[in-house]
Amino acid sequence: MGAREEVSRGRSGGRAKLLTRLMLLVCTAWLIPGDVLSQALSQEYQLKAMYLRKIPSFVEWPPSAANSSKGAFQLCTLGDYPFGTRLAWEVGSVSVGGRRIELRWAHKEQELDGCEVIFFSRSEAKRYGKILEGLKGKSVLTIGESEDFLEAGGMVELSFENDRLQLEVNLVAARNANLKVDARLLAMAKRVVTEHSTPGG
Repeated sequence: MGAREEVSRGRSGGRAKLLTRLMLLVCTAWLIPGDVLSQALSQEYQLKAMYLRKIPSFVEWPPSAANSSKGAFQLCTLGDYPFGTRLAWEVGSVSVGGRRIELRWAHKEQELDGCEVIFFSRSEAKRYGKILEGLKGKSVLTIGESEDFLEAGGMVELSFENDRLQLEVNLVAARNANLKVDARLLAMAKRVVTEHSTPGG
């Protein structure tokens, strides 16, 4: 009887220790500064900012594109803006086709007029299908970060996996917009949607 009681106490004692440890973990999580918890996110958007700087140099716009001979090259972001100052810093010293890059933060679809590249934030996932439909036939490079962006007709999808940035390209959608994508960008892509597999095309 004594042995049984000892075993029983040992088990409940182990449960108590486990519960105590779990409570400590929960309390510790609450005490960790927010900037530590957001490190992965900031790394993600540092990489995305770098890619947004580089990608336009691998794309050729047709001479007939609306802004091809005018002022600054228009790189627009739509929706939430998670880049801080990083994206402005990245694009501040580069040019596209000899034109400096002008960064614009759009909040509404109506503010996208004149954009040559549009980055769709995750916050716009519910309505980007409609916006992409409205951009059909226009020479606008569309870049997104949601899983079904290519299937909705987007051209470049950026995803962050295992601390690495992956990109996928919908070549069909790019060709339909009269944009020529350099083979070097396609070689970097994890997946390329072609004429043989045309989701979103």
